[in-house]
Amino acid sequence: MVPIIYFTFGANLISMKKYILITLSVLATLRSFAQTTPVDASESLKPKAKTFTTELNVNPFNGQVSLNNSLNQIKIRYFVNPSLAVRLGFNLSRKDSTNNVNTPYGINSSFSNDEQTSTTVGVNLGIEKHFAGTKRLSPYIGADLSITDKSSGQTISNNQSTTTVTNAWYYTYYSNNSYLTQIQENGFTRYGLNLFSGFDFYISGHFFFGYEFDYSISKTNWKNVSVTTTPSTTTSAAFSSTANSMVTFGPSLMNGIRLGYSF
Repeated sequence: MVPIIYFTFGANLISMKKYILITLSVLATLRSFAQTTPVDASESLKPKAKTFTTELNVNPFNGQVSLNNSLNQIKIRYFVNPSLAVRLGFNLSRKDSTNNVNTPYGINSSFSNDEQTSTTVGVNLGIEKHFAGTKRLSPYIGADLSITDKSSGQTISNNQSTTTVTNAWYYTYYSNNSYLTQIQENGFTRYGLNLFSGFDFYISGHFFFGYEFDYSISKTNWKNVSVTTTPSTTTSAAFSSTANSMVTFGPSLMNGIRLGYSF
């Protein structure tokens, strides 16, 4: 019975030694990452002057992969030197939709054609100040200016008339024994200022992950929406206001991890 007890104790002791060795190895690795002593520039994994980087935003908790920010922009950074970078975010997207419904037969033949378009253009331009961290860690602060413009339109044609919608989409639906109208894809122009802070952690010389949060203020001016029907031209006054605007400010945090590379 004693040899069996000794064998079990010995096996547990070996397992414990392996666990301790693995733990010490992990701690040593983390300590080497977190070192704050100055490192030679040739040893640093961070970008040198005249280096470009780009990135995506990945959320490991819901499996989503998206472009870098809440505006769904592609972001490129150019490092003037290791401690100063210029950043540019841009987005150009368009939606086109055509819906035809035709009944060509019989005495009550009819047709309808619904064409919808929407275009969004956005640009962010800013600067980042990077601080000395380690050969892998690069914390930074910065600011950028943003402008976004969205335009949309719609043309609805049927047997009797043509309806043209400017700066929005016009949606009519039947509810509670009546027809209701809803405006979608309203055009706008938005201006903003963003103050941000974040970090890059370089896993290798050209691959990094990071996080970023910001405090932003923006003003959105909604474009005037007009609805015109021909041959008898009427403009719906309900959608002809030019005074609509909205101002927002506050902190925000990207729900995900930034993954990027340099080139």
